[in-house]
Amino acid sequence: MGTGSGTETTAPPGTAPAAPTGIGTTGPLPPVNMRPGVGPGMGPGGGQQPVYGRGIVISAVVAALLFGLAITANGDPTGSGVPLAQTTNLLYWGLAMIAIAVAGIGAQFAEQTAALAAAAVGHPRPATAMATAWTVPVVATFAAVMLVATYHNNTMLLLGPLIAFVGVAGALLSRDLLDDAGEATLRTATTIHTLIIHAAAFLALSVVYYNKLSLWVAAPLVGLIGGFLILEALERGGIGPQRRSFYALIGGAVMAEAALALNWWPTHSWTGGAVLLVCFYLAAGVLLARAQRTTLRTRDLIEFGLVGLIAFLVLAATA
Repeated sequence: MGTGSGTETTAPPGTAPAAPTGIGTTGPLPPVNMRPGVGPGMGPGGGQQPVYGRGIVISAVVAALLFGLAITANGDPTGSGVPLAQTTNLLYWGLAMIAIAVAGIGAQFAEQTAALAAAAVGHPRPATAMATAWTVPVVATFAAVMLVATYHNNTMLLLGPLIAFVGVAGALLSRDLLDDAGEATLRTATTIHTLIIHAAAFLALSVVYYNKLSLWVAAPLVGLIGGFLILEALERGGIGPQRRSFYALIGGAVMAEAALALNWWPTHSWTGGAVLLVCFYLAAGVLLARAQRTTLRTRDLIEFGLVGLIAFLVLAATA
C-alpha cells in the first residue's frame, strides 16, 4: 500500500495482507455503546465481573434490612396522625436511614469498581460521566421504607424487601445493559433503564402523596425524588455534569410545584401518585430530549403534549 513517501511495499508471498488501520479505512467498526468509554468485554463473558454481579449481593443486604424494618413496623396502630407514624418510632427511622445509605453507597461502589476495571483495560468512562448509580437505589429503598411504615402489615414482610431488592438490582442491571448496548440491543437497554426509573418514581411519589404530609415536607421530598431520578435519566443525554445538574434542578423544582398544586385536589392516594408520575414523565422526557438534541422537534412536543393530556384526562375521570 502507499506510504505517502513515494515508495510502495508489498506483503511477502504467502502471507495475508495487514488489516487496514487509521482514519478512512473500511474495516469493522467497534460496537456502539450508550455510554462511550465502555468497550466490548466489559459485560458477561468479558474480563470484568458485571456491575449487577456485585449488585445482587448489595441488593440482598438491603432486602434483609428491609425485612427487619418490616418486622419492627408490623402490627396494629399504636399512635395517631399520618399512617407512616402509627407503628414506627425513632429507632425505625434511624435503621431506615442506614438501609437507604447502604443502598446508595453500595450501588455507587459497584459502579465505581466497574469503572476502574474498565479503565484498567483501556476503556475509561467519558468526561461527561457522573456518579449517579446511587440515585435509583436510594429512591427505590426510600419507597420501600415508606411503604413498610405506611401499611405495616404482613404483606409488607414480603413486598417491602422485594421492592428494595428489585430496585437496587434492577437499577444496576439497567446501567450495565447500557454499557454493553450495541446497535441491536440499544432500544431494549434504553427501555429497561426507563422502566426502572419510572417504577421507582411511581412508588416513591405515591407513598408521599398517600400520607398527606405537610407541604413543607411533601414538596421538598417530591422535588428531591424527581431531581435524583432525572439526574439518572440524563445518563443517556451525553451532556456535561454542570448542565446535567442544572437540568435535574429544574426538573426537581417542577415536581415540587406539581406537589403543591396537587395538594388542593382531593383524590385517591395512588391516583395522586399517578398524576405526579405523569408530571415526572413530562419533565424528564422534555429535559432528556433537550439534552440529546439542540432543539426540540415537533414530534417531541406532540408526543409529550398528547400523552400528558390523555393521561391527565383519564386520571381526572377516574379520580
